[in-house]
Amino acid sequence: MDKFFDKTKQMTALLRTTPVDFSKEFPYQLLMDKLAEFLGCDLFIVDSKRNFLGYHYSHTDKQNSNTLKTFFNYQKLPESVAAATLAFYEINHNKKIEDSILASVKELAEYYSESSVTVAPVYGSSLRIGTIFILSNNPLEVEQLILVEFLASIIGTQLSYLMLEELENKRRDNTLATLVGSLSRTELESFKAIIEKIEL
Repeated sequence: MDKFFDKTKQMTALLRTTPVDFSKEFPYQLLMDKLAEFLGCDLFIVDSKRNFLGYHYSHTDKQNSNTLKTFFNYQKLPESVAAATLAFYEINHNKKIEDSILASVKELAEYYSESSVTVAPVYGSSLRIGTIFILSNNPLEVEQLILVEFLASIIGTQLSYLMLEELENKRRDNTLATLVGSLSRTELESFKAIIEKIEL
């Protein structure tokens, strides 16, 4: 129990100190790199629109693979796989890849034919907003699965905050557009003059 508690504290520290930059194409890339080393497996995360937010594969043959680079950098998770993940309301763990929802993804099946697949749904504000996929050489143990659940919860909170922030920005833009559209020409010129003074 003490060892597991120490692991939990280590993951908490890792999550707290690893920056997540949503201005980048793969905002969770650095975190995925560190978590892969921490959990001893390969993993990737997608959002609800099938976009990859970060990934990590450790072995040299995978790092040198143009197939995997192309898959993670220029493609999306197939629609059929993304739809299948929605049927998982809780963690689905330790499936051989040929028996998992990734079986049809030839880019992964080729390089992870002997791996176990664990799928962890990511929720935020009661909405499904992403999925974490873990590919491990050996089935994950109970303690590792608990850590994965913990990880999914933390990321869910982060993505939920980002989603709410985007919605708030859109609401403000729409309100401003409505306000500007209702102004007369004279009022619009006055408004423009005020904005220019503020920018100065």
